[in-house]
Amino acid sequence: GITIRSGTSNYGLIYFSDATSGTGEYDGAIEYKHSDNFMVFRTGASERLRIDSSGRLLHGHDTSRTVGDRTHLIQIEGTALQDGGLSMVRNRNDEHSTSITLAKTRGSSTGANTIVQSGDSIGEFAFAAGDGTDVVTRAGRIHCEIDGTPGANDMPGRLIFSTTADGAASPT
Repeated sequence: GITIRSGTSNYGLIYFSDATSGTGEYDGAIEYKHSDNFMVFRTGASERLRIDSSGRLLHGHDTSRTVGDRTHLIQIEGTALQDGGLSMVRNRNDEHSTSITLAKTRGSSTGANTIVQSGDSIGEFAFAAGDGTDVVTRAGRIHCEIDGTPGANDMPGRLIFSTTADGAASPT
């Protein structure tokens, strides 16, 4: 069943339950906190996923944080072996695999296709680690940039592999 409750509290709640009383009545829930503008999804009475007031999707942690000098829209964090990872599987009897595609345009609206320019950064894989203070300092990165003048179906590019030397604070 579904129970929808509202009242004078700061929360809007939807409960999912097969119990009529006790803690089992509140095992699954969607909760919205009006004063802080975040939404939480619960299973087994535990928070599993949060959408914060900036629209960031947080899994495994209830507060957004900066990692590798950026605060990303999707954040996965945890302490167990399987936490903090992302997997993709394609099951097909052909030569195609899974992929991660990073793209950039010079457009200023969603769906834009404005042409990029030589030297523009397309994307990167950054590697940061705890240094006792935070996880902002990067140990290395793989970076892709436009390397020439692009045109219709012509996209010159370069990959840059960088690492951080001992005693330094940024990859070169």
